[in-house]
Amino acid sequence: KIRETTDIEHFMEENESNFMRETVPEYLDRLVAEKRLKVSEVAERSGQGDYVYKVFQGTRKASRDILLAIAFGMQLSLEETQVLLRTAGTAQLDPRSRRDSVVIYGLCKKLRITDVCDILYELKERIF
Repeated sequence: KIRETTDIEHFMEENESNFMRETVPEYLDRLVAEKRLKVSEVAERSGQGDYVYKVFQGTRKASRDILLAIAFGMQLSLEETQVLLRTAGTAQLDPRSRRDSVVIYGLCKKLRITDVCDILYELKERIF
């Protein structure tokens, strides 16, 4: 539709309800509430400590790796993780990447981040 439009302003008005409006902190807060988690649990399980609080508060912009660590700390599904990455404006997980394939595997199997890092290390891929 975007390629075919001749009036971008009209397109934007027509599709206003389809645009992503939620910020990373808002999305994380919603997920924490839905999953009945505490940010302290996420901080501990992600291995990122106090930095997680800053991401939740919106005072720090998280890198892709920090967001992935948070996803493991929250035990997010692959779909929830992809939305988190998209919300942050960063690259989604791509199974054509060796490293991303391991991350996808870890998310789908509900592994701990330390277990995923062990696999990445063994495969000589960058860890979190």
